[in-house]
Amino acid sequence: MSKPGKVFLAGAGPGDPGLLTQKTVELMSHCDVVCYDLLIDQAVLSMIPADKTMLPVGYRGYCGATIEYGMHPLVIEQALAGKSVLRLKAGDPFIFGRATEECRSLQHHGIEYEVIPGISSALGAAAYAGFPLTSNGMASDVTFASGHKVSPTIKSWALAGDAAGTLILYMGAKKLKKHTEELMLLGKLPSTPVAVIAAATSFKQRTLISTIDQIGDQIIEFDNGDPMLVALGEVVSLANELNWRDVLPLSQQQVLTCSNDQESRNKLKLLGATIVDAPKIEVNYQFDSEDWLTITTNKHLWLDSQEAAKSLIECSRKHRLDIRDWHWNISGSQDAADYLQHFGIFITINDKPVDHVCIVASTKSHGICGRQVRLIQPNYQLSPSSFALTNEIVAVEFLINNNLLLDDAVVFTRNVEVVEFLSDTDVKSYLITKNDSFDELDISSLILCSRAA
Repeated sequence: MSKPGKVFLAGAGPGDPGLLTQKTVELMSHCDVVCYDLLIDQAVLSMIPADKTMLPVGYRGYCGATIEYGMHPLVIEQALAGKSVLRLKAGDPFIFGRATEECRSLQHHGIEYEVIPGISSALGAAAYAGFPLTSNGMASDVTFASGHKVSPTIKSWALAGDAAGTLILYMGAKKLKKHTEELMLLGKLPSTPVAVIAAATSFKQRTLISTIDQIGDQIIEFDNGDPMLVALGEVVSLANELNWRDVLPLSQQQVLTCSNDQESRNKLKLLGATIVDAPKIEVNYQFDSEDWLTITTNKHLWLDSQEAAKSLIECSRKHRLDIRDWHWNISGSQDAADYLQHFGIFITINDKPVDHVCIVASTKSHGICGRQVRLIQPNYQLSPSSFALTNEIVAVEFLINNNLLLDDAVVFTRNVEVVEFLSDTDVKSYLITKNDSFDELDISSLILCSRAA
């Protein structure tokens, strides 16, 4: 019998993939299998390499129901088969995450494990809603409590009076009216501030701020099925003053990306966008025999992009053609020149000459293409988005055919052929040029235009 694999209980944080710990990100690539909660955001799931086995386990809030197992049976099964398993859990495993039962279950089966903390939903929700959990003169302590029922912990907080600090209720939104009525009976002032944060730290985050005498009725309309966290205490009153996230123009936008355009991705993130790396692509650089013969028997080549230059380098390597033996007179775009310069190859930068063999990055309709793209479909469910970033026509086709672009969708691209392709559809495009400032004004205007159309 093979030695059991190791299980890593890792906190995935409240939703924003930028809040993942470095160790959890590393484990996504290290482990053979990823078993994830249903609450894990798709932006986090999209960071997992495509060659990993991904298994949905767990539940969306057990609401006090009895769970018949410690660790999920699929996790045990994979570990006993010798696989290393990343058990990806929402928030932090040791804060209302059933980690005690899970660790004991792993011990029972002789499976080695490790726990990696995550940012708890309470920390993320408060910060992204714009208020602290403690503040001088307002709250010097924080109480975390389960909200399935009015527990002694909740009663103690109410009876502590003005010095009660901040109360965080996990899984308490469904019974919030009952909780607030009980709190007022125990002496809590009806004017006590309360916040309900739904889908915390994700692009779908919504915040309802009220008082405990009003929130019980207001939450009925506010509840749309997203997971909610409740915060009670004077610190909630700071939300309007300290809110920082709503200022970001893309804080409520998700961008589906199928691109290695790291510069554009980073700028979108700085504007508040949530980046989902899906669908992924696999690129293979290879010319067919007829095209390679055409290339090798000509003296003049023109490269339209960095990807075209990369295809020439990679195919030369596959055919064991030393770059020192290149006999071509090469010209091309600035991007192609910058890439080849790293190999000590210097080319002429110019527009496409008529007497050159053209090597392109996209389709053969414009020249010889040595770059084949295979789309890797995600093995988890994607939700539609108003924005996408890609230079690949095959990715745009996938997004359209699978209804992953909303009616007002805009596709960011550096590829003119993507713009041409989308001109025959209802999807808008935004061509990113080399000198594009891509600043807040440009993006905000584009959002307004797409929504008004």
